[in-house]
Amino acid sequence: MNSPKPSSRSLPGPRGHWLWGCLPDLRRDMLGFFTSCKNEFGDAAYFRVGRRRSMLLSHPDDIERVLVTENKRFQKNFALQFFMRPLLGRGLLLNEGESWLRQRRLIQPAFSRSQIAGYTTSMSDLADRMLSSWQDGQPVDIHRAMMQLTMAIAGKTLLDVEVGERFDEISTCLDDITRDFRRRFAFPIPIPHWVPTPGNYRLWRAIGKLDAAIFRMIDERRAGAARGEDFLSLLIDARDEENGQGMSDRQLRDEVVTMFLAGHETTANALSWTFQLLAENPVWQSKIADEVTQVVGKNTPTMLDLPKLQLCERVVREGMRLYPPAYIVGRRSEVDCQIGEHFIPRRTNVLMSQWVVHRDERWYDDPLRFHPDRWTPGMIAELPKYAYFPFGGGPRGCIGREFAMVEATLLLATVLRKFELSLIDRTPVPMNTAVTLRPARAMEMQLTLRSSKRWQTYGTKSPVVPAASVTGTSLRPTPK
Repeated sequence: MNSPKPSSRSLPGPRGHWLWGCLPDLRRDMLGFFTSCKNEFGDAAYFRVGRRRSMLLSHPDDIERVLVTENKRFQKNFALQFFMRPLLGRGLLLNEGESWLRQRRLIQPAFSRSQIAGYTTSMSDLADRMLSSWQDGQPVDIHRAMMQLTMAIAGKTLLDVEVGERFDEISTCLDDITRDFRRRFAFPIPIPHWVPTPGNYRLWRAIGKLDAAIFRMIDERRAGAARGEDFLSLLIDARDEENGQGMSDRQLRDEVVTMFLAGHETTANALSWTFQLLAENPVWQSKIADEVTQVVGKNTPTMLDLPKLQLCERVVREGMRLYPPAYIVGRRSEVDCQIGEHFIPRRTNVLMSQWVVHRDERWYDDPLRFHPDRWTPGMIAELPKYAYFPFGGGPRGCIGREFAMVEATLLLATVLRKFELSLIDRTPVPMNTAVTLRPARAMEMQLTLRSSKRWQTYGTKSPVVPAASVTGTSLRPTPK
């Protein structure tokens, strides 16, 4: 005899406000709320956001079931679909079903290892161009610098265009879109995008500027402009193996916007937080500089050097463990289902937070400590697979994962080969939990040319990562 389904009220989790649910807690401190849910209610916590039923899963085995073994029972969650559809359309991130599978097959060759190797020349050239403008003793906003650099790389590799002179305009458009995401999330009843409000007008104006530039490039390529090995050229030439069809202009636009946003925003944030951690722990900068010097000497690191830049890779891994650019993954259950010991009612938004899982002391010793040397082969072999998932996972995992790791590792090595970065402001950097985990203020750091500095001897034990704050609200370390 089947046991009765538990009612939503009997499931463990914070009750929240009778009308708004836990929306006020999420608005005040999203990451703190998720951390508290896991600490108080364990690996499955149910809650409401307005009228929508949600749950947070925090055990790697359950996360793997949702993303991999039971993935057909789930679709992308409501928030991502509703808030990001006007910008991303039916690009790979939001598409579903057979249409998604067809697009994935068409796009996959653009992220083959040989194709990524071809992109690294642009990565190195643009990084060297940035460093040539830096001076000894100069202050720099490292987040703005990384946004500008990764946007230039995305422009060159995805579109074969120079975006340097248009950085401010494009960056402003993306900032407007990010603010719109946060604004919409603050309302228990989302306002449809077609309603003529001032906020919707700003959103469509920002998207319109991006669309105008992208459609112009598509028209030029289709009209016979020389095509190279960039992402857009490859997509225009791609044909479905089953029916020989290519992509429509609208499909091209949606995929280019998706990859452009994902291809620079997440990597820029990952590098920014990693540089912040390194500035707080300068001993690791010295170690990286020694490794890069031993591997490449005075040359610029290349794809061929990556296997030898093992410390650089461990530092990138550790940076994304503590500050994952994608801090939450969401799915919506299409049917009532059982995931491990947990019942998930139909149409529940299932959330899995990298921020929470990556800082869980069950999987990581001293989890708040920045310690790249924890990433030994033995530790990786013993770690549950989904105790570390900065790129999501399963069939819907990030298609550009290898591109992002290659780019982040090369840029980290290239910068620290030439400069040391030190903090100007030592107060904790607040975070914006919008589409990605962004710093909420400038990350001002001072540059020191390595050739001009007499190196000091630092201690070998890294301090605990300072408590961060989310949009001005204190975020305390996970209590033990």
